[in-house]
Amino acid sequence: MKKLSAVLLIVFFLLPVGVQADEKIRGKYEVIGDINKLKNVKTIEMTEFFNYSCGHCYRFLETSKRLHSKFKDKLHHKKSPIYWGNQTAYPAMAFYIADELGVEEEFTQELFDTNFKLGVNIFQPKVIKFLARDFKISKEMTEGMQSASIKAKTDQSLELAKQFKANETPTIIINGILKVAPSMTHGSTEEMTDNLEKIFDDILNKNG
Repeated sequence: MKKLSAVLLIVFFLLPVGVQADEKIRGKYEVIGDINKLKNVKTIEMTEFFNYSCGHCYRFLETSKRLHSKFKDKLHHKKSPIYWGNQTAYPAMAFYIADELGVEEEFTQELFDTNFKLGVNIFQPKVIKFLARDFKISKEMTEGMQSASIKAKTDQSLELAKQFKANETPTIIINGILKVAPSMTHGSTEEMTDNLEKIFDDILNKNG
């Protein structure tokens, strides 16, 4: 009787673990939504909360290209600029203005390079104006800085960051359900990108 009970206990404990292991998405992440909603997902919706003074975000500009190259149109990458403490909203607003003009990627790269390669404080309005002049979008940038819709987008980005508790950057939200941040991979952007690739692979492969 004891042997039978022992066998039943082993079966009881091992079986669910096996089933869960088959269904579990590999990688390091925090579940912040209903993970069952990932079962029929065909496209990865990646929201990135980033800050223009963040070194990890600067490196992710490059490492994220690997994700785009692999997953192509199955990966939708939405960027949400945020800022901290005494930083101004100017770079975040410039992001949305540049996005509306179709030059966001180039302008974002220029902002990061100006901050990290030149050591210039990009949170000053005069720096944004100077870069806008280089891009020949001075008029649009000046008007955009007064725009209620641009301010609303910037405020919404901050509000979403609070809702998702994006306390470090880049914080990645996957389909509103999984949360990934550099601290989960020892502060390494390369490892975080490897981690995201693994997660994306599992989500898409499980759904055919």
